[in-house]
Amino acid sequence: MIPNNNDTIKIKMVRDSAQIHLVVATLLVTVTFAAGFTLPGGFESDKDSSDKGMAILTKKSAFCAFVVTDAIAFVCSAGAVFSYFVMAMTHRPKIEGQLDIVLTHKELRILMKTYRLATILLFLSMSAVVIAFVTGLYATLENSVGLAATVCVIGCLAFLIYVLVFIVLYIEANK
Repeated sequence: MIPNNNDTIKIKMVRDSAQIHLVVATLLVTVTFAAGFTLPGGFESDKDSSDKGMAILTKKSAFCAFVVTDAIAFVCSAGAVFSYFVMAMTHRPKIEGQLDIVLTHKELRILMKTYRLATILLFLSMSAVVIAFVTGLYATLENSVGLAATVCVIGCLAFLIYVLVFIVLYIEANK
C-alpha cells in the first residue's frame, strides 16, 4: 500500500499520544491497585474480634462507594493499558528499521477505534478515581461534616474542569 501523508501524520499523532496515555493509565492501575489494599479507615486489628482483618468502615455507604469506584477505575485503566499494548503490538513497522508505519485503510480504522476505546476507558478511570478519592475521604471524615462536605465540593471541581476542557476542545474543533 502507498502511504497517504495524512494517514502517516495521523498514525504518528496517535502513537505519540498513546505513549503519554499509557503512562497515565499505568499510574492509575498502580494507584487504584494500592488503594484497594490500603483501605480508608484501616482494618480491624483486635485479635479477639470475629471481624479481624476486615475493613473497619464496611458498613458505611461512602466506603462502599469508594470500593466500587476504585474497582471501576482499576478495571478501566487496566483495560486502557491492555488496549495500548495491543495497539503497540499490532501496529508497528512491517520492515525492520523502518520508522513509518504503513497501514491498510482497515488497519487504520481498527487502530483509531482501539485508540478511541482506550481513551474513553482512561477518561472513565480518571473520573472514577476522583469519585473514589472523594468517597474515601468522606468515609473517613464523616464525623466532621463541614470538612467532608468541603472535600466533596472540591472533588466536584474535577468534573467541572473536565467539562470545561471538553467545551474548549469542541469550540476549537468547530472553528
